[in-house]
Amino acid sequence: MPTPPSELAASLAEWSGLPDDTRHPQRARLTQALEALGPQALGNRAQEARRLLHETGTSYNVYGMADGARRPWTLDVVPLLIGSDDWAAIEAGLAQRAELLNLLLTDLYGPRETLRRGLLPPALVFGHGGFLRPCQDIRLPSAHQLPLYAADLVRDCDGRTWVLADRTQAPSGTGYALENRRVTARVLPSLYRDTAAHRQEPFLRALRGNLLAAAPPAARHEPSMALLTPGPHNETYYEQAQLAGLLGLQLVEGSDLVMRGGRLHLRALEGLTPVDVLWRRVDDAWCDPLELRPDSFLGVPGLVEAARRRQVSVVNPLGSGVLENPALGAYLPALARHFLGEELRLPSVDSYWCGDPQHLSYVLEHLPQLVIKRLQRRVDERSVFGANLSRRERDMWRDRLRAQPAQFVAQTAIMPRPAPSFVDQQLQQRPVLLRAFLTAGNDAYRVLPGGFARTAPQADTLFISNQAGAMGKDVWVLASEPEPETMQLPATPPAGMAHGELPRRAAENLFWAGRYLERAIAALRLLRLTLDPLADSMPAPWTTQRLQALVQTLGRLTANHPGAATQAAPETLPHRFLDLLTDAQHPGGVAFNLQALGQATEAVRERLPEDALHLLTDAPWPPTPADPSEPVERLAVTSQRQLQALLALAGALHDALEHDTGWHFLELGRCIERGQNLGVVLRSLLCDAASPPRLDAALAFCDAMPAFRRHRQQRPETTVALELLLLDQRQPRSLAAQLRAIETHLAALPHGSDGVRLDTAGRLALEATSRLRLLDLTTFTGDQGLDAAALDQFLARGEYLLRALSDTVASIHFQTPAAPHPLLHVPADPP
Repeated sequence: MPTPPSELAASLAEWSGLPDDTRHPQRARLTQALEALGPQALGNRAQEARRLLHETGTSYNVYGMADGARRPWTLDVVPLLIGSDDWAAIEAGLAQRAELLNLLLTDLYGPRETLRRGLLPPALVFGHGGFLRPCQDIRLPSAHQLPLYAADLVRDCDGRTWVLADRTQAPSGTGYALENRRVTARVLPSLYRDTAAHRQEPFLRALRGNLLAAAPPAARHEPSMALLTPGPHNETYYEQAQLAGLLGLQLVEGSDLVMRGGRLHLRALEGLTPVDVLWRRVDDAWCDPLELRPDSFLGVPGLVEAARRRQVSVVNPLGSGVLENPALGAYLPALARHFLGEELRLPSVDSYWCGDPQHLSYVLEHLPQLVIKRLQRRVDERSVFGANLSRRERDMWRDRLRAQPAQFVAQTAIMPRPAPSFVDQQLQQRPVLLRAFLTAGNDAYRVLPGGFARTAPQADTLFISNQAGAMGKDVWVLASEPEPETMQLPATPPAGMAHGELPRRAAENLFWAGRYLERAIAALRLLRLTLDPLADSMPAPWTTQRLQALVQTLGRLTANHPGAATQAAPETLPHRFLDLLTDAQHPGGVAFNLQALGQATEAVRERLPEDALHLLTDAPWPPTPADPSEPVERLAVTSQRQLQALLALAGALHDALEHDTGWHFLELGRCIERGQNLGVVLRSLLCDAASPPRLDAALAFCDAMPAFRRHRQQRPETTVALELLLLDQRQPRSLAAQLRAIETHLAALPHGSDGVRLDTAGRLALEATSRLRLLDLTTFTGDQGLDAAALDQFLARGEYLLRALSDTVASIHFQTPAAPHPLLHVPADPP
């Protein structure tokens, strides 16, 4: 139901803490602007926001979805306003809470005075999976042992702000907060400018400074830093790649890292490179299969020992997950008095640990008013709201709590105060949660103004999560006066890996991105040629012969059973071609190659230029099912649009991607693939004994027909065509052009220490180039016409050399050691 204007103003006043329009005209302007825009204009702004988010590929991976995990990030375009006085109180409470948790973390992995004095029950700490005994005495060199902190906040219907949860081991959401701001400011530009909201860029600089300060003393002047990601399938992978790019960090997976000599190293192409600061986005228990979870493939064996020896600083420290214990909220007021001599300014929602008999008794009696959670958070298990349980289910839960009391905590259920949101093409009231982010400074914590909010998908829900369909929402903390514009990126050079070392995994993905890109382009170029004669309602005999040759060639290029396709009736070919475009299960098809291209580029998205990312997300690649009635004209249009998008992408990658080692791998993959594809096409069109040579089709495939018309004059057509297709380096799709580029890119690759295999790669490239330079075209073009057998033999050897070269490059640069696994699993606490 739409929100009336009077309720809209009241709702904004309640949430923002700005009841007086004369003192705070920003709220009045927002109310008036939303009312003036109306549903239609707001719908247009929401559509523009979706376009901007789609353009950058902003996404969030949802676990357990049958139709794929990746979901576009959704944004509620109505910002949430918070007054400066209101935010100052929240900010002070957050900073105090971060200091408290920082001291508690130091104590729990140090003297444990809180346990000795009875401030915390030992069973509460040691029974939580976040307490990791091997992490005892791990210390960071910086002043704070908890460099990063986030808190989930809720404002109840009475206006009080509560902390729902503390996020201390790998807090996520900073990147999405930046993206919310970027898009909201674009779709509501004048309103954002007039509102004078606090800027976010100073927090980014403070975050970078925090990471630098965490470096071990020996590396303080020029630390090498990396961000450890679980990989592209993680729910917040987009954000991880985004932050790595913004802060100049290497984005690495566990397999990219290795311990040598007690230090953490990156497996770079140039060799092993030390890593001094590791910002982890992997939960701590998964970070070291040697001392923590032996079944983990996400971490690095020996990382805990390196952190203990202070050879690497892991942010946040391994073991900090113990602070995410939801039952700690019941004990934080006493801990604040103990550590700080102060009362807790920002209270936790009332919490009851069922391992405490008094707490358990209260929980059993008041179950309908409570939310039941496991002590250890699990992805596959949601909180249980007592109010939603039947009488029988409540009795079952009471039995479960009595049987395993120490495993559960109960919290008071709070209905979040609603705020104006644009949902279903109208303004509505929806519950909202906040997530605030803090980074440690030299002497205090710094808070990201506003953080980001999540809007509930339904009006009556208490469970608000991105995994459950919540929308993002920007938060504007109102400044007393406009702030000066600042650069988004740090003013000083980013402190990433020295000289931009390239991980082997990134090099492999770039190489295969180039190959899949060219593979899809070749298939689409050939498909376009094949569709032309199909559009002729009364084909001539020569057209039918050309069609058969092209269908057979397309089949060979895409491994699509050419014999069956050649014998098929012409009227069935559109159906086969549509399968080629849309069936991602067919390894040689266009859809398969586009899917593989997307996976390869997603794994290195932090390295790609913005133009390339926009093209990747905007490209017309819908996985639509094949339609037997699809007309040839529609197929031609679809394939042409896809081809144009891929050619634009190739241009963006060539021109806008930094011409470093990664670019050379990308281009090397493209040239090897283009050379192999040229061999396949020429052997099929020119060397098949069952059909006459199709010079016209071969020239059209390489886009060399204009040059052919200019050069043929009085010379034999076959000789001119072979010169253009094989020998002319000025033709960008000729074999000579590919081999010349391959030599250039090979020479630019790092040499490493494997001289023997590097010589093998060089010899293969040299042999392919020498054979072409020494080629005498009269060998193939005698008085009897084209010698198809000799040409086929020459091209087959060239294909073999390119395949061998590709395999050699992969064996030199891409192979990483097999993932380690324990020879024997010994329980951490044997009986």
